[in-house]
Amino acid sequence: MTDLTRHFQFMSTALFVGYKALLNNETPVSCIVTKDDEVLSIGYNYTNISLNGTKHAEFIALERLNGSADYSELTLYVTVEPCIMCASYLRQLGIGRVFYGCGNDRFGGNGTILPINTDEKLPHKTYSSIGGICRTEAIQLLRNFYIQENESAPVPKVKKNKNIEEKEFPANTTNLSKAEFIDFYGDTRWEAFTDGQEITPLIGEGYFIRNFINIDDVKKIPYLEQELGVIDSNQIEAFSSLFYEITANGHVNYEQSVDKYLHKKRKTK
Repeated sequence: MTDLTRHFQFMSTALFVGYKALLNNETPVSCIVTKDDEVLSIGYNYTNISLNGTKHAEFIALERLNGSADYSELTLYVTVEPCIMCASYLRQLGIGRVFYGCGNDRFGGNGTILPINTDEKLPHKTYSSIGGICRTEAIQLLRNFYIQENESAPVPKVKKNKNIEEKEFPANTTNLSKAEFIDFYGDTRWEAFTDGQEITPLIGEGYFIRNFINIDDVKKIPYLEQELGVIDSNQIEAFSSLFYEITANGHVNYEQSVDKYLHKKRKTK
């Protein structure tokens, strides 16, 4: 596929939902559900406030539809690879396709730990899952959460390494075979990927996430403002300031200055 711009727009929207969740002391793992060119629903981790470990983004987003949709026609954009529990849930529903930002190296259910989405021995229809879109942004948003101090922990730990603006990103990986990768991303991106480059919307062109976020569009996202608070232009800018630009040659511009979210200590209740 030559032009991935729309996929980056949708993933940027999912990341902004995660940022709004971060402002509400939640883990910034988030998703949107789309059909054709429309956002139908959003989800974000709600485990800290609810004290319910099953309140993951994918469950919340799809439960809103109340079974009214043909799930095979839906696409889920989620910032982090679905965990094993969510991957099984998506398969049981019969989701059409999943795009995720970064891999989940502890609980990934779409190939990093277990290939729940493609395992032919399991019941229910398999579904395709493609990672790597806005990968660095998904990682950076998580880093901004994990440098917060949890005041509700029995023995609160002082986070020693808060200099996330000085950390480089781990090497890019994929759960796709070479053939699967090329089938979606194309030969040119495979060559760039194996050379250590990030995936970009257009071949030979860099990007900055600010270019994909429009305040008028995000204000139209269902449930977002009603549940996570009013959106203004200052929030859009604060969100964008957390991320690095990706250059035309597919590398992270580490010389760019980025902000970090350290406005308040994290609380669970």
